[in-house]
Order: sequence, then structure tokens, then C-alpha cells
Amino acid sequence: MHFDTSNDAGRMPRRSFLRQTSVWTGALLWGTQTIDAGAVRADTESPIAELPRRILGRTKASVTTMCLGTAPCGFSPQIPPPKIAEIVNYALDLGINMIDVAPAYVQAEEGVGLALGSRRKEVFLATKVLADDVKEAKRSLAESFRLLKTDYFDLVYYHSAGDRDIEKGLGPDGVFTWLVQQKKAGKFRFLGISGHNRPGKFIPLIETGEVDVLMTLVNFVDRHTYGFEKTVLPVARKYNVGIVAMKVFGGASRKAGSYKNPKAPPEMPLEHLELAVRYALSTPGVAAVNLGVHNKEQVKKNVEMVKRFRPLSPDEYAAAIALGEPLAKKWGEHFGPVA
Repeated sequence: MHFDTSNDAGRMPRRSFLRQTSVWTGALLWGTQTIDAGAVRADTESPIAELPRRILGRTKASVTTMCLGTAPCGFSPQIPPPKIAEIVNYALDLGINMIDVAPAYVQAEEGVGLALGSRRKEVFLATKVLADDVKEAKRSLAESFRLLKTDYFDLVYYHSAGDRDIEKGLGPDGVFTWLVQQKKAGKFRFLGISGHNRPGKFIPLIETGEVDVLMTLVNFVDRHTYGFEKTVLPVARKYNVGIVAMKVFGGASRKAGSYKNPKAPPEMPLEHLELAVRYALSTPGVAAVNLGVHNKEQVKKNVEMVKRFRPLSPDEYAAAIALGEPLAKKWGEHFGPVA
């Protein structure tokens, strides 16, 4: 069940909601292994059900509700490309059919490229272009083709749209315009935009009618700071743009450094991780949550959590939003400026 809520005030009493949250998380088995921004904690027995799928908006592609995020393992110098390949193959064995990668994720493209081979057709593969001029965009996309050992992409994102010069990107010689041309030339099937800050920059891009997929942060804490759920997602739904939720756990804890540190816990309090997944997958229009990992154990636990998904009721959804408000004051503009 999906629903809209324009009122950020929770209708469930906070104390009751926190007790309910304890019930959700109390059944989880907390292991002794390191937990990081991609990690979750699983039941002692895995659910038998297959990983659910949803339709990714206007693309009509059927994608698993968990997308494998590769930023954490890609950034970490302690995880070489062959290890990334092992993680990718393990994810595919568990039924994940969507993988997200980017040149900015250092070793990620090389590692994913080592894994795909004969399994390429099993994957809805997304990469990104982070560039402010067409020359750099061409170089970036060509290198992605080489490292990922493929002759097509399912999806290419205009990366970090909030940090781009949108007016320039939309111009006749702009990178976004060039990407539209590359899609029409058959280099990739769908065009997306991604980013975590300056939500106002996303709307003009979506209103071009050329955007097929939006990937942005969706969590009940940053909703109060960046507000994509209230400003950008309604526009995306209007244009039937597929929505992928990222930074569901708020990214890596700043106290632990960054994704480069495999021991970094998530910014989100550990007791709220499952609630964060439920919130994101209950947000209207969201087809998948992009959960980044450092190892296979985290893949397994994230998959099990996504399999356990139960839609939040309207009262639960509103209460989650209320729970996020004090955390938002603590986190601040941790993904960069809002405006």
C-alpha cells in the first residue's frame, strides 16, 4: 500500500511508536561482525520468499526492490576489484538484478566488470557521468564501457545533479543535452539523474521530459533537511519517472570517516535501520532501495531485510517522520547545501 502524506506531524504518540520500533528491531540477531553504512542485522533464519520486484516507472523494467550499491566497496582501498567481483556474483546468486556503479566509486566499475561476463543479461546495469563539459563526459562514458566490459548500459545517470551547473548542462553544448543524444543513439536504454542536495536543481531536468529515472536520498531524517519527498518526488511521479531511493541509512557515519573505512557504521541509529527500509519502500513511487555494501555478509542481511518489508501504515509513516525531526537537527546539511 502506498500513500501520500503532506503533514509531517505524527499521529501515533512518540512513546508508543518507539515501543513498536523496539518490537520490529528486537527480533533481529546482532552478530559480532563489523557493521557499516551498508550493513543490517538479520533473523537467524532467512525468509523463503524471493526478492520482490517493482516496475521502474516509465522504463517498464522489472527490478528487484534492492539495488546493489557499490560505492562503499569501490571507495575502500582494502577491497580490491576481485573481492568486489565476488560480492557482485553473490548478490546475483541471491536474486538481485539491479547494480549501481559510477566512475567516481574508484575501483567499483573494474570490480563489477570482472563479475559480469556471461551474467551481463541478468543485470539491469546503471553507471553515471560526473562531468561539466562534453569532452570529459565522452571520456568518462568510454572508460565505463571499457571497465564494465559491456557494449550497452541499461541506465546512465547525470551524476550529482545538485552540484552541476544545470543551465549549462541543459544548453546546446551541455552534458545533459549530450546524454540525451547518446540515449537516442542507442548507447544506453534510459537516462537518469542522481544527487543528494539542492533539490531545486532537479525539477527543471525532470520537466524536460527526458528523465527516465531519479535516484536521490529518501530517509525519514533528511526529509526534514533536503525535502526531496515533498518537492521533487511529486514532480517525478507526475512524469512517471522511476524512483530509486539512496542514502536510506543516511550514508556512512562522519565520526568514522567515510565509505573508505569498512568499519564505518551508518549515520542512521542502528535500531532504526529496518524502519528506514520500510519508510523508503513505502514512499510513493519508489521502486527500489540502493543499499551499498563492503562485503557479502552485508548483502545477505540487506536482502533479508528487504524481503521482510511490510508497508508502513499512514500512522506509522507519519510517526517515522516525527522520529526523524530531532535527528535532522543533529545531522544538519551533511550532504551539502540545500539551496
